[in-house]
Amino acid sequence: MADQTTQLPELKTMRIEADGEVGILTLDRPDSLNAMNPEMIDEFPIVFGWLADQADFRAVVITGAGPAFCAGGDLTWFRRGIEDPDVDIVAGVRRGAEVLHQGIIDLQRIPCPVIAAINGPAAGAGFSLALACDTRICSSTAFLACAYGRIGASPDGGMTYFLPRVVGPSRAVEILLNDPNLTPEAALEERIVAEVVEPDALMPRAIEKARKLGTKSPYYVRMAKSLARSSLDHTLAEHLQHERHGIAESMATEDLDRAVNAFLSGEEVEFEGR
Repeated sequence: MADQTTQLPELKTMRIEADGEVGILTLDRPDSLNAMNPEMIDEFPIVFGWLADQADFRAVVITGAGPAFCAGGDLTWFRRGIEDPDVDIVAGVRRGAEVLHQGIIDLQRIPCPVIAAINGPAAGAGFSLALACDTRICSSTAFLACAYGRIGASPDGGMTYFLPRVVGPSRAVEILLNDPNLTPEAALEERIVAEVVEPDALMPRAIEKARKLGTKSPYYVRMAKSLARSSLDHTLAEHLQHERHGIAESMATEDLDRAVNAFLSGEEVEFEGR
C-alpha cells in the first residue's frame, strides 16, 4: 500500500490515521460532542472526496473523539444566526446543507467498506452520517436519535433517504415522529446496527471487521455496494442490465483470473485490486 501519510488532506475538525490498510477517520471536536459546525461541514467533501478518489485503503472506519460519535448540527451556530439580525441563518443553513450533502454523496462513492464505530451519542446529522455508512457497530453506552423534531427542524444529511431503506418507510416515519433515544439494543433489533459491543471492544472489533471485509476483491466490493444501493431506484429490467455489465467486466480483472484458478486448485487467493 502507498504511504498514505504523504497524501493526507489538511483537516482541522477531524483526523485520518492508517492502521495498515484500514483508514480511521475520527471526528475531532470532542468538547462540542463532535457537533457539525460550518468548519467541519466544509471539511466533509474534502475528506470523503479524498477517501473516494485518492486513498487506497481497503476499508474505512468512522468514529468520534471523546464521549460522542456526533451530536448533529452545532446549535450554537443556529442560535447565533437566530439572535443576530445581520446573519441570514436560512441562507447559511441552506449553503451548509448543500456542502454536507456533497460530503454524503462522496462518502457513498468510497469504493471500499465503510464502518461506523458509534462510540457515543449519534443524533441528528450524526445519525444521518452513521446511516450513510455501509454498516454500523455500536458501543453499549451509545444511543441514536433522529432529534430534528426536538427543535422543529426538518431532517437532513440523508436521514429520510437512508432510514427508510434500513427499516422500511412506515417504520422510518414512526421512528422520526416518535423520536426516541434508541438504545443499542433497540437499534440492533431494528437492524440499524449490526453489532453491539462493550466500549473497550468497539474500535478493536471495528478494525477487525474492516480488515476482514477489506480482504474481498475490491472490484466485487465496489460493484456490490453500487448495485445494492441503486437497486431501489431501478426497474428490474434496468437493474439487470447493470448486473449484466458488472459481471461481464469482472471477467477482465486479474483478481478474478487468479481467484478462479486458485478455487479450481483448492488454494487460497489474496485479492490485489487488479
